[in-house]
Amino acid sequence: MVLTPLGESLAKPVRDVLLQVQAITTTRPCFDPLTSNRKIAIEASDYVMNIFLSEVVKVAWEEAPGIQFDLRLVSTNSRENLDSGDIELLLVPDFFNAPDHPSEALFEDTFSSVVWAGNAEVGARISEKQYLAMGHVAVQWGSGQLVSIEEEFMLKHGIKRRREIVAPSFTLLPRLLVGTDRIATLHTRLATSLAEHYPLRVVHCPVQIPRIVETMQWHRYQERDPAISWIRQLFKRVAGSLSSPQEPPPARGRKKR
Repeated sequence: MVLTPLGESLAKPVRDVLLQVQAITTTRPCFDPLTSNRKIAIEASDYVMNIFLSEVVKVAWEEAPGIQFDLRLVSTNSRENLDSGDIELLLVPDFFNAPDHPSEALFEDTFSSVVWAGNAEVGARISEKQYLAMGHVAVQWGSGQLVSIEEEFMLKHGIKRRREIVAPSFTLLPRLLVGTDRIATLHTRLATSLAEHYPLRVVHCPVQIPRIVETMQWHRYQERDPAISWIRQLFKRVAGSLSSPQEPPPARGRKKR
């Protein structure tokens, strides 16, 4: 069976009406984080989950022990999932925001590169020529339909690097780098965190990738939902407590090849 043109034209208006009704019937005028058992579905990258949401759930465990977090990895359908009401919150870079829903900036980050600590080919700093000549581990999601920000930046500016491995998450990078002479580029906060747990070394990325701005989005029909408002305030508090990303120093002069 196939929808008629009229049926197709009614799909979105009818869905919007149902979402408004759902928002009205499920929203409670009062929200007590200490007693609530509300389930909140959130989509974000594994970078955001590691650096930010891991801190959020720690604070929520103290302040709202009954709140349930349904964490899902970002995908090509993330904006549609927010629009359909399948998720309550979407945490993505500002350029990926769903256009029909409100958003607010949370925090910024820079980009750094990581290599195996035993990589004798890379010193404390690295030149752009050496960087581009190395084998790279890149990250993509959704069968390659979503690329990471640094990959998109390099493609846009015609910067060619030799991608030897494409991984589905940032947290896999250490296991794909250790014991090799490969290099990966990722968010500075996550690079620093991974280097504290794996034999990795963080080096300055010689390609000047713009800073990333991570935002939170919520459905426009949940603008006045007290539970979502409380979660948004919690996000802002945790984001404000994040330390600044500590970038390694850039290359100077000739570097070891």
